[in-house]
Amino acid sequence: MAIVFSLLSAVFGGMQPVLLKKSATLAKPTVITFLKSASSFIVLLLFIFFYMPSWYVYITTKVLLLVAITSFIGPILAWYFYVRAMRSLDITVVHPLVNSYPAVSILLDLAFFGIIPKMLSLVGFVLILLGLHNMRRSDKKRRHGEKHAILFALITAFLWGINSFIFKIVLFELPAITMTLLRAFFSMAFLLVFNLLVFKSTIFHEIRKVVLHEVVLAGIAGDFLSMFFFFLAIQKGALYVVLPISSTSPFMSAIYARLLFRERIDSLRIGGIILIVLGGILVGIGKL
Repeated sequence: MAIVFSLLSAVFGGMQPVLLKKSATLAKPTVITFLKSASSFIVLLLFIFFYMPSWYVYITTKVLLLVAITSFIGPILAWYFYVRAMRSLDITVVHPLVNSYPAVSILLDLAFFGIIPKMLSLVGFVLILLGLHNMRRSDKKRRHGEKHAILFALITAFLWGINSFIFKIVLFELPAITMTLLRAFFSMAFLLVFNLLVFKSTIFHEIRKVVLHEVVLAGIAGDFLSMFFFFLAIQKGALYVVLPISSTSPFMSAIYARLLFRERIDSLRIGGIILIVLGGILVGIGKL
């Protein structure tokens, strides 16, 4: 069952960037992220009462502060740059680029915990760098604006790396499903205040630009279902089984993008996706 749950995690995780692609070209990133977070929070709130009725007993002031920080770094800042990147780049470029964040975690572990990476993790780190180089070369006719889009995707990866680092600390004290719910709540709350202050009377106009059903589905697919099946997979099987399968979500998004948007996927891009995914898997396994 661990293999099935891991595969479902990758399938739903790969849906999220595809579902958000159209809205990313129409509306403000913060509005899109707010709607995504709100939809996942509502569904998670209903779900958690059945899955873990005692979810709130683990919450402390320290945990709330750290979750608030991760909510600002990940669901808000990182997703802002993610959506900006998707405005100019194909999903088959953006998703692998942001999925290179395990390389950041190696540097953070070394800097803050003095953890020297194992050889397998170092090999994964090098593969990720080679994959990023391949993705950069996949389109030699890239416009100036698209170069900025690649930078936005890499910033997303860096922020996700920091976020996963803090996430690891919080999980010593908080169940993962509770962490997911609280992050969705803080993200929704922060973005609601921000959007109301910045856009004021135009907020409903921005919401009308969004392909609402796709954004809601993206929140449910990525922030809820993908994470839920990932947690189930961890409960049912070993990490060395779960991590390689769940890390294949960029392949899933590439398939969806090819079928729905007819995105061009040349050999360099395919090679870059393979190297980044394989590198992420090796980094994860190297930490076991």
